[in-house]
Amino acid sequence: MHNWLYLTIFILSFLVITVMSLNRLKKVKTGSDFSVANRSLGAPGVSWVIIGTLVGGASTIGTVQMAYENGLSAWIFTLGSGIACFFLGLLFSKALRERGTVTVSEFLGLQFGKTVQVYSSVFTSIGMFVHVVGQFLGSIAILQSIFKFSLWPALITSFFLMALFVTVGGVSGAGLIGKFKFYMLYGMLLLSAGYAVKLGNGFTSLLNDLPKDENLFSLFSYGTGQGIIDLGSMIVGVISTQIYLQAIFSAKDVKAARNGAFLSAAVIPPLGVLGIIIGLYLKVHHPELSENSAQALPFFLNTYFPPALAAFFSAGLLLVVLGTGAGLILGVTTNLDVDFLGSAEKISPKKHLMRLRLISLAVLLLSVILLLTGLDSAILEWSYLSMGLRGSAVFFGLLIVVFLPSLAKIKTVRYLLFILPPLFIVLALTFK
Repeated sequence: MHNWLYLTIFILSFLVITVMSLNRLKKVKTGSDFSVANRSLGAPGVSWVIIGTLVGGASTIGTVQMAYENGLSAWIFTLGSGIACFFLGLLFSKALRERGTVTVSEFLGLQFGKTVQVYSSVFTSIGMFVHVVGQFLGSIAILQSIFKFSLWPALITSFFLMALFVTVGGVSGAGLIGKFKFYMLYGMLLLSAGYAVKLGNGFTSLLNDLPKDENLFSLFSYGTGQGIIDLGSMIVGVISTQIYLQAIFSAKDVKAARNGAFLSAAVIPPLGVLGIIIGLYLKVHHPELSENSAQALPFFLNTYFPPALAAFFSAGLLLVVLGTGAGLILGVTTNLDVDFLGSAEKISPKKHLMRLRLISLAVLLLSVILLLTGLDSAILEWSYLSMGLRGSAVFFGLLIVVFLPSLAKIKTVRYLLFILPPLFIVLALTFK
């Protein structure tokens, strides 16, 4: 049973982080502040928003879980994230930032029309909505590990904490969380991976102790076809996702947007490598975790670090997961507000801000309902499904708008771009 020192440090650490986030409340006075930070972010700010949402339960708890189960294939999520951010900066940031839109669906609608705007918004919203479930699973795993909560107390606590983060700071708050994530995660994972290598008597010895019959050193260890689909879904999904593009829309200029995406591309993939090392060590030395592999990373922190340090890392890890969930809900909220409700200019800035916050709470509540239909699913499985859904109805349209805008006038192209890809992705990920 955890001692009082551990629990006290955990609670105090989380409270300090939460108070820092609440300070953003006074800076968010309008819907524009909430959605795009009044288009004022520099390159680091753009990167903090991307990291704050993209690096979450799947990149940390989910990666260690997948490495424990399947080895190197756990890198697909963070590797795909890095590749996607690179292409986002190289190929898309200029066109996206110069157009001055708020949602990616709105960006497509300028070229393809209102029907396509609404259609693509539906799929991107559903995709982000599904990804929120993975963050809930991560949060529940942490709370159950620390406080020995049963399902409902862990779920209710996660709900209220995520509601706090999503309604307070908007994009600016997501950036603050992302900045904290960067420093905390690199410190935690570098220390954890280094300690795992030491405990395993060196990296070579650790690798030699792994089972030889499970194909753990292949990027596509659970199936080449499925692995390629998952990697493609990651790349396409990130490039097509509202909340990541919202960081681009929030940049003060094209240069800040591009460099912010490049910075994200450089720092995200190494996090996955560190998580894999931890997962492989646990696979060798703690086979008992196979019954609940989602607990792998919290288990390592609580088992191998002093209580004070483990408590601090666990508090930060909980914030990582909740921040990503809040950012995704912010993306869904922005889609619903701009692409479906619209007419924000007809109401006062304060009423618009209130509308955004109420939408966020409604989306959060619906995500809890979805969560209860699939609690036994792996975190990364929810994430890959999410990425595929987001990208399928947006990515090819983005390619046309940015590189071949003349094709947008052909009706047949519209049908092929916005109907067939979602159908293919859903079938591929459903019947894998």
